[in-house]
Amino acid sequence: MVNKLEPEFSFIVHPSELVDVEKKFELTAESDERAALSKRFGLKAIDAFNLIVKIKPLREKNAIRLRGQLYASVIQSCIVSLVPIKNTVEEEFEIIFREENQIDRTGSEDIDELESYFDDTIDIGEIASGELALAIDQYPRAPGISDEVVEPYLRKQDDLKTKPFGGLAALKRKK
Repeated sequence: MVNKLEPEFSFIVHPSELVDVEKKFELTAESDERAALSKRFGLKAIDAFNLIVKIKPLREKNAIRLRGQLYASVIQSCIVSLVPIKNTVEEEFEIIFREENQIDRTGSEDIDELESYFDDTIDIGEIASGELALAIDQYPRAPGISDEVVEPYLRKQDDLKTKPFGGLAALKRKK
């Protein structure tokens, strides 16, 4: 039996209930949702996570367009010193959805530009969480941590010992 994971931040929209006008939602993740997301993303904390989305059916394309702006204040660990760093994430995104059974996979349309949905359900909260994960700085550095500070710990590009075949080159020179 497969356990279905529950999203930490969820806001369900049913495309069949949407009318032809654009609908706007303003969402804010509660403290327990932010704590669960910070654990999922390996962050120290998420102090704020706000979202403004507009969703509209595109009847001529048999699709749903979701446009959003997200704002988050996150606390991460510096990759060098592990000092907590507060970062702000502001991101805009647009996603076109089509019901899974409506996507033409024969090659007549660009399916890479479409996201599918199932059972008349789009979870805007989970989509925004995914967009946040993509927008977070993956290698945050504290102020004052420059390349010069990190350089002694990095491999030298021209050092034969650290190159994958550096040992073989040394053997070749000995002949």
